[in-house]
Order: sequence, then C-alpha cells, then structure tokens
Amino acid sequence: MQPTLSERTTNQKLLLYIIVAFLLGVTALYTLQNAIDKKPTPQNSNTIYSISRVQGFRNVQPLLLVETANKAESFAPLRGELQKLVDSLKAVQQITQASIFIKEFDRGEWTSLNKNERYHPASLMKVALMLGYLRIAETNPGLFEQQWLYEQPNPPITSQYYNSKSIEPGKKYTVHELLYYMIAHSDNHATWLLASRFDNALLKRIFAEFGLPEPIEDDIQFTMTVREYSVFFNAIFNASTISPSYADYAADLLSNCDFQEGFVKGFPAGTKMWHKFGEWRNFGHDYELHESGIVYMSDKPYLITIMTKGKDTDNLALAIQKICRKIHQEIPAP
Repeated sequence: MQPTLSERTTNQKLLLYIIVAFLLGVTALYTLQNAIDKKPTPQNSNTIYSISRVQGFRNVQPLLLVETANKAESFAPLRGELQKLVDSLKAVQQITQASIFIKEFDRGEWTSLNKNERYHPASLMKVALMLGYLRIAETNPGLFEQQWLYEQPNPPITSQYYNSKSIEPGKKYTVHELLYYMIAHSDNHATWLLASRFDNALLKRIFAEFGLPEPIEDDIQFTMTVREYSVFFNAIFNASTISPSYADYAADLLSNCDFQEGFVKGFPAGTKMWHKFGEWRNFGHDYELHESGIVYMSDKPYLITIMTKGKDTDNLALAIQKICRKIHQEIPAP
C-alpha cells in the first residue's frame, strides 16, 4: 500500500532531520579533531617570515628554511642573559669573542649574538664535504661500498688539538667508513682522502644553492658567520638538498660525533643531539673553537651554533660549555 501524502511528508522531515544531525555531528567531530591536531601559532598574527629556497635548479626551488624576519621576542630574555655571559667571559679573558645562533623549527623563531663576526669554519667544513658525497651517492648508491687505499700524503697532515681515531696508511677503507671517520672522529686523514677525489665544483655549487659566499682553498682567508654556517644543519634537518633518507643518514653520522668538550658537557647527560665541532689554530692569531648541531630539549629540536675566539683552546671549550648551560637554563618552555 502506497504511503499517504501526510506520511510521505513526515518521512521527508525525518530524513531531513537525520541528514542535518549527521552533518552537525561531522562538523563537530572535524572541529574537535582540528583543535586537537592544530599546533600553536604565534600570538602576533603580523609576524613576517623570511623564506629561503635552494637555487640552481631549472624547474624547482626546494625549501631551504623558513624563519621569522627578525629576532624573536620570546628569545629576548635568553639573548640578554647570553650577552651578559659573553661579556663576563671576555672580562676574565677566557674568550676574546663569541657568536651564537639559536633557532627553533615549529615557528621558525630565532635569535643571535654577534651574528656578523666572521670565523674560520675549519673542520665544520667537513659537513659540507659530506653533503657533496651524499649528493653523488643519490645517483650512485654503490659509492658507499667502494674501497680506496690510503697512502700518507707528503707533506704529512698536521694533527689537531682534539685528536681521536684515524685511518691508517696502507689500508683500504670503504667510502662509508671514510665518511664515518671524517664526521664521527673529525679525522683529517679520512678527510684528505675524500677531498682528494672530490670535484670542488660541486662544493661551490652547493654553496651557491644555499646563497653562501663561494668557498676558497685559502684557509686563512675563508671565513663564515655563525648564521651563514647554520644553513648547513638547517638544510640537513629540512632535507633541502638531499633526500630525506640521505639526510637521516647524515644525521646518524653526526650523532656519532665523539667530541665531548663542548655540547656534550654543556647540556645535561643523555641529551639527544647530532653535531660537529671545528678548531682553527694559527700561531700569532686568536685560536678558534666552534660547534654546531641539532640539540633536543624537552624532545624539541633546536639548531644551535656557537663560534668562539681566544688565546687558549681549552678555555674556549669551557666557554662553549657555559653557553650551553645558559641556553638550557633560559630557553623558553615549549
């Protein structure tokens, strides 16, 4: 029996109510889920961001970094404390100068101290060489398994102040092993072998892609600022210049850095980090000691680069430790 007009009208109203109720439920669920998933945004909606992209490609421009255009106000108390600390270290002649760059990635907020001071990057450049080899490995995955014989160069390689494990003349090593020695142990011998077989044109291209000054072979003349160098760790964290899997590989190598005298002693024991140090010693000039990396505080990653100058390398290491302790003490809670 066919429903009456009145019954059809009632059924249509009931169906309409069901549809409206369903839509309201979906909307409420979406709103709730969005509120749960949504990350906090800066309170100041007028924040201006600076966006940098990797240059040099024909059709694409990978994202290199996103940062607030100016120093973040949330870091102002920390910046003030760091300035007082650096001034006190200079007053007791523990250092002659220090520069600091700190960035958090969620909102791209950053701060810096003496960011225009220039330093010799020294062994920090090993990270750039590593990136060059990883770029090659992306199109030649078998590269890591190639074995190269190390023969002591003439004149011999000068030793570092902070020495660790090193490859030995007369032995063969895979490229993976050489990269590990270069990054984990900052081995100049492994670095020499890798650099001797590397096309510097690729290194210059990477610097150009990052918008950095062209590197030069003259160790005395080549300098960088603390913010310029930070671009390398930014690029690894964001996988801007190599694929995510190779960026993760780079971070794994850096997490094995066995330098203990800076970040490791400056932050609480067990702090997760991947980092690299560099030392520059030229008699008659200030010595330099630097460290850069990604440090996790309360499971939140921060890019931190510290560069120092002074008359004694051990004092510079102690200064880096004190700066790290101050950063950990004063960093804004997540």
